[in-house]
Amino acid sequence: MTREDFGGIEGPLASRVDEALEHQDTIFKDSFPGNLGVRVIEAEAGRAVGVLDVGPKVRHPGGFAHGGAIAGFGDTVAAWATFPALGSGEIFTTIEFKTNFISAVTDGRLRAEAKTIHRGGRTMVIEVRITTDDDEQRLVAVMIVTQAILKTKDRSPS
Repeated sequence: MTREDFGGIEGPLASRVDEALEHQDTIFKDSFPGNLGVRVIEAEAGRAVGVLDVGPKVRHPGGFAHGGAIAGFGDTVAAWATFPALGSGEIFTTIEFKTNFISAVTDGRLRAEAKTIHRGGRTMVIEVRITTDDDEQRLVAVMIVTQAILKTKDRSPS
């Protein structure tokens, strides 16, 4: 089984999200989210939740979680909230994101929850809250991710 078996260009087809969750190791193999260790634990149209262990792959040389790793984690979870919401013939790409870092983390597990706050004909805006995945649920970062919603071109021969 390969990533392509799920049929999506930007991610699994909406009808196969549950199956994709079960096969993340295949989908993320040899990719940025896979190398980071991202795990998506819930995904549906307009909402997704993921976790990330803060270990050596995620920390910068000073010992704290790297801002790029945190932002990449949030962008990945936002994508999993986006693709199940797409209609037939639609694909997407991230066109902008902004990350506000609130507190530093050196270890433990992070939890990201992505929720759509706007769905228009051409864009989708997702808010991602990244917290520690413990009893405290300390806020680590807040992101706003903007996705461009694009129509696929008919590639059938004329």
